[in-house]
Amino acid sequence: MPQTLQQDDPLVHLLLSYRTMSDRHKAALDPYLDVEGDVEYDRRRAHTRRKRTDALEAKQLLEQAMDLLTERYALPDGLAVTLPGTDGDSHTLITGKIDDAAYEAFLHGQCHAFARALSDHTGWPMALIIADYCRHDPDLCVYEPVTEDVCACQLEHVVAVRPDGAHVDITGAHLPGTLPGFEGQEAITVTDAIWSHISRSPLWRRPAVTEARTVVAPLLAMLGDGRAAA
Repeated sequence: MPQTLQQDDPLVHLLLSYRTMSDRHKAALDPYLDVEGDVEYDRRRAHTRRKRTDALEAKQLLEQAMDLLTERYALPDGLAVTLPGTDGDSHTLITGKIDDAAYEAFLHGQCHAFARALSDHTGWPMALIIADYCRHDPDLCVYEPVTEDVCACQLEHVVAVRPDGAHVDITGAHLPGTLPGFEGQEAITVTDAIWSHISRSPLWRRPAVTEARTVVAPLLAMLGDGRAAA
């Protein structure tokens, strides 16, 4: 038997919104159909345009649904998942397990996802490691500045900042300026505007925060941080 939802459960509103939207879309498309349910030949283009409009609305509702489900349910450990990486690569790892596969995923394409998951769990702010190599190159620095004097091509790696100032990523905690591979590089605070930028930028992959959350507690345990059980 299906579980009965409470009236104040956000899923109830989501389900009702879907039904209402579905009925409205069908009513809008029905005039383009003949009695057999096929699209009338001379109305195919108009029908296609209408379907595209409906598809955009359905996509927005799907995103809302996935956001809600992500907030309510955590992925189990031991699940094989594939995440998008840099330069078209992908990384397959096991949820809840910190190993070479996790290092590859959260260093090469999903560092921002891990930093976001760690920040959400601990309340620590995030920081972006930046580079200077492209700052004055007009062929590379072609996008609008992310912040004053910082170009999009300078954004290299995202970390969480522990209260003692240490920069934390999937490899552990490091003093500022000593992060392996980014020694001596400056860091800037990740504001809401910067996070919005990297979340939608074509230079960054979709942040797989749900999957990243499964390795937050194991890393905090390795660091001996009391928040591991939070």
